[in-house]
Amino acid sequence: MTTRRLLLIEDDRAMAIGLSFNLRKEGYEVQHRPDGEQGLASALEGGFDLVILDMMLPGISGMEVLEQLRKTDVRTPVLILSALSRSEKIVDGLDQGADDYLAKPFELDVLLARVRSLLRSRQWLQGPEGGSPPDGDSEQFGENLVDFRRQSLRTPRGEHALSHKEAMLLRKLMEQEGQIVPREQLLKDVWGYSVQVQTRTLDQFVLALRKKIEPDPKTPRHLLTVQGLGYRFLRS
Repeated sequence: MTTRRLLLIEDDRAMAIGLSFNLRKEGYEVQHRPDGEQGLASALEGGFDLVILDMMLPGISGMEVLEQLRKTDVRTPVLILSALSRSEKIVDGLDQGADDYLAKPFELDVLLARVRSLLRSRQWLQGPEGGSPPDGDSEQFGENLVDFRRQSLRTPRGEHALSHKEAMLLRKLMEQEGQIVPREQLLKDVWGYSVQVQTRTLDQFVLALRKKIEPDPKTPRHLLTVQGLGYRFLRS
């Protein structure tokens, strides 16, 4: 089995040492970069299965690193670490192409679970033994065309890249079109969380996804909230 290569971009030396040690214990190969400039250069070189990116970096910020990666079409999954837990900041990161986020401080077990989940997401999109990508290349809904293999969304307002988790979340909702999909099911199927986990991750991803698929995200037509239960997808 091929060893997964992770790039950790984190300026807190103590945290970087601790995370690197524990990730290596899990069997990953870890490269650490202490600032945005070095991290961006390494990420652009490629060869990594996942980037773990702190948002608060000296010099080039984590958000700038993320923007540059996506502008140059580097599609390596990115897990952002942020001390800023405000919803708008998190959604900004997801909107720029992050695949998941974790607010500081966090439990080590939670970070390891997020890493495993993101690596499984990549398998799903590439279609090896861990799962298979959707049949066919694209799906139409409303005035939008989503291509799951390319992780892209074409709308009247332009084309958007979809992160791994956005693509999986949208697919899961489209597969049960018109039905209420419980929050717990989405967290389990897309993120691999147990039903006991309480998290706003799903809500943040829905907000970010609506910004891409909805003509007016404040009055959604396709991705509807069913208060207290979950979400429902409507095609037209």
